[in-house]
Amino acid sequence: MSSTSATAGQLDKTGLKLVRDVLRTAGLRGVESAASSDMKRDASIFLTAEYRGGVRTTNGLTEALNRRNRHSTAETRSDPVSKEDAIDRWWNEGGH
Repeated sequence: MSSTSATAGQLDKTGLKLVRDVLRTAGLRGVESAASSDMKRDASIFLTAEYRGGVRTTNGLTEALNRRNRHSTAETRSDPVSKEDAIDRWWNEGGH
């Protein structure tokens, strides 16, 4: 049981390679990528979580990333937030 819990948070070599390949194909990996380091990190975290959640194919991870991007883009277009609203929300959520 302890060996299972110790490795549960780690990504195996196959998963790491798969996540890296999907990120590279999506333009979210490598120094030649135009994406910001924050975008690259967020996509990596997202795909790692998807892999750990059971999405174990290139197509599955690519589709999950595309869904995430579509959802994020639609949310940005339909719900613009002013700087003041964002600051208020940050304070309400315990910002320091």
